[in-house]
Amino acid sequence: MFDIGFWEMGMIAVVTLVIMGPQQMTKAIRSILNGIKKVKDMSVEVSSQLNKELEDIEASVEDNKK
Repeated sequence: MFDIGFWEMGMIAVVTLVIMGPQQMTKAIRSILNGIKKVKDMSVEVSSQLNKELEDIEASVEDNKK
């Protein structure tokens, strides 16, 4: 997606550490990870809801075939 390699990520981490300092960087990383977890949780919920709706539609189609 962003096509960022290992070395680029390392350079971003070093620059961030220099600019923010170790205390602020720890808080920033924790905040980013919490955001990623929330996005993952929401995607799982959306996926399960879509699967449920798809099952309902498939059941309705099967009932109409009879």
